[in-house]
Amino acid sequence: MIQYIVFDFDGTLADTIDAIKEVVSSEMNDINEEDFEFLRSEGIKKLIKRKNIPLHKLPKMILHFTSRLNAKKDIPLYPEMIPILHKLSSYYRLGIVSSNSEENIRQCLEKHQVEHLFDFVYSQSSIFGKHLVLKSMFKKHKLNPAEIIYVGDEDRDIIACKKAKIRTIAVCWGFNSEKRLREVNPDYVATSPKEIMDMLDIS
Repeated sequence: MIQYIVFDFDGTLADTIDAIKEVVSSEMNDINEEDFEFLRSEGIKKLIKRKNIPLHKLPKMILHFTSRLNAKKDIPLYPEMIPILHKLSSYYRLGIVSSNSEENIRQCLEKHQVEHLFDFVYSQSSIFGKHLVLKSMFKKHKLNPAEIIYVGDEDRDIIACKKAKIRTIAVCWGFNSEKRLREVNPDYVATSPKEIMDMLDIS
């Protein structure tokens, strides 16, 4: 039985797509809007191949990218998610796992007066895979994977959750397109925030 709903932050709860584009564009001078659409629909591995990025450069690029994104302040939540979070918190315990900084996340939650709805905010990143972050989260917060459903916007989130044996809801308003998300077979796909409640049988 589901006890916890664990959310990704960037692109799922928070509208950070423009900030992500800004950081990526500054890191990769030759990337354009067409490349971003390709990334959304085909995934990061195919973009790396398309742009001929050497694999040995990826760890440093990821760390630099994460650091710059964490420096972004005044992050907005998707307005449609706020009433959904209030409703969900009446039925489930809520958490957040993200590579964004805990300071940024809590600042955003406080600004929108929803911090009290969450049991925890777990901030960590790993170049070796998000499934390791999830397993670390289980250990720290004494969570049972069988009691969790994860809500995220990236194909890598869904793939990591499969490795960590967590059920998933993929959301289509963030980083990856619906097409790409369906290709990695999440348990559910939500095209609007309200559909999250529908999937969990909450009226």
